[in-house]
Amino acid sequence: MSREFNDATKQELERICSRYPKREAALLPALRLLEREFGCVDEEGMVHVARLLGVSPAKVFGVFTFYTHYKRPEDRKYVIEHCSTVPCALRGSEAVHDHLKKTIQPDDPITLKKVECLASCDTAPCLQVNGDFVDYVTPEMGDRMVASMRAGTWKAPTPIYKLPATKYPPVLLKHVLEPGSETLEHYQRRGGYETWLKVYDGKRNPDEIIEEVFKSGLRGRGGAGFPTGQKWKFLAKNDKPRYLVINADESEPGTFKDKMLIDKDPHALIEGILISGYAIKAKCSYIYIRGEFVTGAQILQKAVDEAEAAGLLKGFPITVHRGAGAYICGEETGLLSSLEGNRGYPKIKPPFPAVEGLFRSPTIVNNVETIMSVVHILKNGVEWFRKMGTEKSPGMKIFSVCGHVERPGNYEIPLSVPLKEVIYDLAGGIRGGKNLKAVIPGGLSAPILTAAEVLADPPLRMDFDALAAAKTMLGSGGIIVIDDETCIVDTLWNTLRFYHHESCGQCTPCREGTGWIEKMAAKMEQGRGRDDEIMKIDEVAWSMVGRTICVLADAAALPARSMVTKFKAEFEAHCAAGKCPYKHGSVDLTPAKVLIHG
Repeated sequence: MSREFNDATKQELERICSRYPKREAALLPALRLLEREFGCVDEEGMVHVARLLGVSPAKVFGVFTFYTHYKRPEDRKYVIEHCSTVPCALRGSEAVHDHLKKTIQPDDPITLKKVECLASCDTAPCLQVNGDFVDYVTPEMGDRMVASMRAGTWKAPTPIYKLPATKYPPVLLKHVLEPGSETLEHYQRRGGYETWLKVYDGKRNPDEIIEEVFKSGLRGRGGAGFPTGQKWKFLAKNDKPRYLVINADESEPGTFKDKMLIDKDPHALIEGILISGYAIKAKCSYIYIRGEFVTGAQILQKAVDEAEAAGLLKGFPITVHRGAGAYICGEETGLLSSLEGNRGYPKIKPPFPAVEGLFRSPTIVNNVETIMSVVHILKNGVEWFRKMGTEKSPGMKIFSVCGHVERPGNYEIPLSVPLKEVIYDLAGGIRGGKNLKAVIPGGLSAPILTAAEVLADPPLRMDFDALAAAKTMLGSGGIIVIDDETCIVDTLWNTLRFYHHESCGQCTPCREGTGWIEKMAAKMEQGRGRDDEIMKIDEVAWSMVGRTICVLADAAALPARSMVTKFKAEFEAHCAAGKCPYKHGSVDLTPAKVLIHG
């Protein structure tokens, strides 16, 4: 079958190319056009795209094979991508997947894929069908879904958005459940774009804005927690164009805040981009949104178009650039590599992006929540922002709470609220009246906390410094709660399977270390582990930390080290029993005694 775009699609591709200084940067969008026009990305289509972009077919093939989200020629009419990472696994995703695997027949128009976190952990177990989310999936729902696909009558369900009420008045999440909150009319009715227009029409000094953000103490809300104003001050002063890049590649398991903000309040993000871009004197902005956020990308594009038609962008170009399924693109230099039309390989730092980033020019990369916070700092003032949180961790923060709690969801609260208040007062405690076993406090890459650490007095508080003192981290704010009937060995296996799959493969310690730990955890969970391999996990993990280009190796190693040391008795029980006590019996893990029952 011939693979060549018609004239209208070629013109569309040219318009896309015009938004980048290099044509090859349009490679990922061009592959999306192949998907749309021909139903998949195949070799003949890649050759056609290579010719149109002026790059080699080998380059296109090399980039394509790095990403998992493009539709392949072997994929059928309905592609079910079922989340299997820790937050969904805690809610029974494996049972759902096994049921679907048995239900789907060889001649069904269905392709079933087990994928990593889809950033909808509050509605776990979840899956996607051709990019549309299906929430709270049960085996019975799976039966109905497969039957409708066989009949050709399947329709995507209406997305589910919930926001648990708290005693803390929200800021960024204040309007997300209101009908039409994603529209320009709704946003302007509540004062949207007024702050931006005061900045632009008043010709405010950009350096004053940077100083105000610096004085506010706003720290990055995406994971690293670096002071935002300080990052902006690091921008190189040269004659190269500056770029503002928004990291909307929300891929950290346990985190789902940006998805809600994008879907339900996109204009608030756009206003933050306009103010931030003005402050750093950027040429334009790119929003790098993860490939799985199909609806979110459409909503964002519509919002950008609305704002541009209303004359609100003031000539500042904003491009929505959709990724294609790679956790590593959440790392800022990996994201920039992908945005340039390459495999998402992280780059050695220094130079840091503020000096040499996108297209080798000074670049600021900020998270969605971070940029949206800028609007409220300028609107309400530094003192207002600093009244919340602590001196070193000021402001509100959205925490995504999932796992074994009664009320999973996004909670916007002041930084430094005690973790046990978040779990027991806000999220309703442990589901089913069970006992707490462990908490991962900052997304899957954060070292695990035991119940004793969480419930101790004085309470452990949710801010950057308090969690660092507890030898873990706030990270992305994804709180994964684990009850006492959960196997930590299985949790480690799931965690390292994720990181092994998502490693870009550049660095040997990461590429090999994640695989080794995954295999050793799998052996123990399957009853084939040995006592001497328990601390071998810690040894391999230690050898990964600080030895790679980016921190993905650390993100895998630190949770592994914390699990194998804090729950060592559980690993010993698996080795002694030759099976998983949690799946095949019960286990008494009192100190100095490991007894297997059943």
